[in-house]
Amino acid sequence: MTTPSEMTISVFAQASRLSLKALRLYDELGLLPPARVDENSGYRYYSARQLPQARLIGLLRQLGLSLNEIRAVLEASAACQPDMIWVHWTAAESQHIQRRELARYILRSLKGEPGMTQHFHVQQRFVPAQQVATVSRRLRVEELPCFIESELKSLPRRVQAGGAQIAGVPFVVYHGQVNADNDGPVEVCVPYTGPLTPTGGLTLREEPAHTEVYVTLTKAQFTFPGILDAYDATSAHASAHGECGALSPREVYPHLSS
Repeated sequence: MTTPSEMTISVFAQASRLSLKALRLYDELGLLPPARVDENSGYRYYSARQLPQARLIGLLRQLGLSLNEIRAVLEASAACQPDMIWVHWTAAESQHIQRRELARYILRSLKGEPGMTQHFHVQQRFVPAQQVATVSRRLRVEELPCFIESELKSLPRRVQAGGAQIAGVPFVVYHGQVNADNDGPVEVCVPYTGPLTPTGGLTLREEPAHTEVYVTLTKAQFTFPGILDAYDATSAHASAHGECGALSPREVYPHLSS
């Protein structure tokens, strides 16, 4: 059967395997405007040449791309489009693996099975009081890695540019959970000595003397949700010694001390 050069929205919907609702939405967003709109009736008419793009949009939606991500793919050159889709799929696979491991963690907890805490060497140390320069932010979980990485690099430079000296390793304090329902806040801290004027969102405060229970992690162990076992191990140790809950959870980054 010969495909007509111009199709009504109903015919185009059937040929493209997209719903009428989706086609109207894609028109409103400028992703797939009709080839022609009748001035008198307002009817939308599509060209057969638009079918490949319509089907691509439908497939990308099934792949999980957002409408903004689809727009970026459509506006990119043909040479760049495969790489953009591959980057999305790689991220989706990584997220799937993360969710699978989180499901295993939850199932172990519900079944009362022992976790992986026995693999950690839990230690304890005393940390004296110290002055810290900090940056805090409330953020979504997807923003967390970029925020921490950026501030761990920039904050020590800002402290030194202000004339103070770095006096310890940087660390991150979680004053609240960061997940689908909670946004922290999260505080990146750098110990310092010497005079320092807080500018550009910088906060100065004293970190009180305290005792920390901690474990040392490899890079592989540091990823979520595997890191939950490390938190469980330190929490169990602190609870056993009657000291749990004195501090907000924190992550220390000694490899950034130089």
